[in-house]
Amino acid sequence: MTNWGYYVESLPPIMEADELRTFANLSATDERLTAILDSVSYAVRDYCGWHVTPELECTYIGQGEGNLLMLPCMGVTGIVSLTVNGSAVTEYEWTRAGMVRLKSGAFPDSWRSVTCVFTAGYTSTAVAQTVAQIALNALVAAPGVREEHAGEVGITYNQTGSGISGGVSILGRDKEILAPYRKARAW
Repeated sequence: MTNWGYYVESLPPIMEADELRTFANLSATDERLTAILDSVSYAVRDYCGWHVTPELECTYIGQGEGNLLMLPCMGVTGIVSLTVNGSAVTEYEWTRAGMVRLKSGAFPDSWRSVTCVFTAGYTSTAVAQTVAQIALNALVAAPGVREEHAGEVGITYNQTGSGISGGVSILGRDKEILAPYRKARAW
């Protein structure tokens, strides 16, 4: 199960090390790239509240309210199946925002009574660009060292955030780019 309330079989990083090398025209191989990209993927997904990308088959087990079921993600591209108390339901409609509405009747008032298998995820260059810039910033920021002084000479190193040296940080500019992909948590 993901941290966002649904299941996926496998959750790849948003960007692979080879993609980052190509994107940033990096010639050197850095063993930290994979670990950094895994961390950035996790941070971006956690900030957005769902897996964002790529398009994946997902399974939600939970409950609806009245005739409405709110899936815990966005970017829904299709409903594979919907079952209520083990029985298939075929009369429903859905939105890309993750809402499923029964055309007649209501969901039962019991937990884990609904299973919805659906596909969701975006193909977004904005998300890939953001992941790349967060990863590159984390890669070049010296962990633990913000600045050094020797007499009258001082140097300030790259920081991943205001007063933060090293590590993965989602900056304000990144949050602005990720805002359209952010799902409000319903739980």
